[in-house]
Amino acid sequence: MIQRSYWELFSKKLREKIDRLRYTGYFTIKNAEERGMRFVTGREENSSSKLCLYWLVDESDGVIADAKFQVFGPIGLIAAAEVASELVLRKNYDQVSRISADLIDQHVRDRKDTPAFPKECHPYLNLVLSAMDRAIQQCLDIPFAATFDTTPIENDFGAIPGGIPGWLEMPPSHKLQIIEEVIDKEIRPYVELDAGGVKVVRLNGDEVLISYEGSCTTCHSSTGSTLTAIQQILRARVYPSLQVIPQL
Repeated sequence: MIQRSYWELFSKKLREKIDRLRYTGYFTIKNAEERGMRFVTGREENSSSKLCLYWLVDESDGVIADAKFQVFGPIGLIAAAEVASELVLRKNYDQVSRISADLIDQHVRDRKDTPAFPKECHPYLNLVLSAMDRAIQQCLDIPFAATFDTTPIENDFGAIPGGIPGWLEMPPSHKLQIIEEVIDKEIRPYVELDAGGVKVVRLNGDEVLISYEGSCTTCHSSTGSTLTAIQQILRARVYPSLQVIPQL
């Protein structure tokens, strides 16, 4: 039985995922052969816990087509493995190599400034990242695309009704600081999975001019799904009439 005091340290979103685990289990070499995939595992353990990640990897592009895990250990490790397994799906192993403990945590936060995992779970997050690295090492001979169609920006945090109080009266420098903070916390970690970057150029009234860096400069989603996600986040977290314009 999980102690209520410890259980309540998790975010609500994370508790819901633990209640309905989707990625527990394992694959076999036969499963991989039947689906025409590479069978990949990542194993890690410490004095009290054991973890094994199972991936089915498409050998044509290095994309993780399916993921499962087995854990012998505390609920915090189970939670970390569940979220990581969800994050790696439909990404290639190069993207996965950029997933951090902070990104795993951000993915299941209820509020942008409140961690989903308590500090007691940090060793479990690191154990999962280490197992992911072991799995990635088994994929390095597989070719992968240098640019990608979509960037999976997480954008389901609750919106601020009407925007940040006093937004219209703020000086431009303060507005830019707020926009930069939101982009840094909620957008850049996801864009960086694709070896890309985003920079705020200037604010002109309600227009936020941004420029792309790295792989984003050649990815068509920079004017499609990625741009839409950036604008939705800024409208939800900053002010509802903001318009994001890419500098092409």
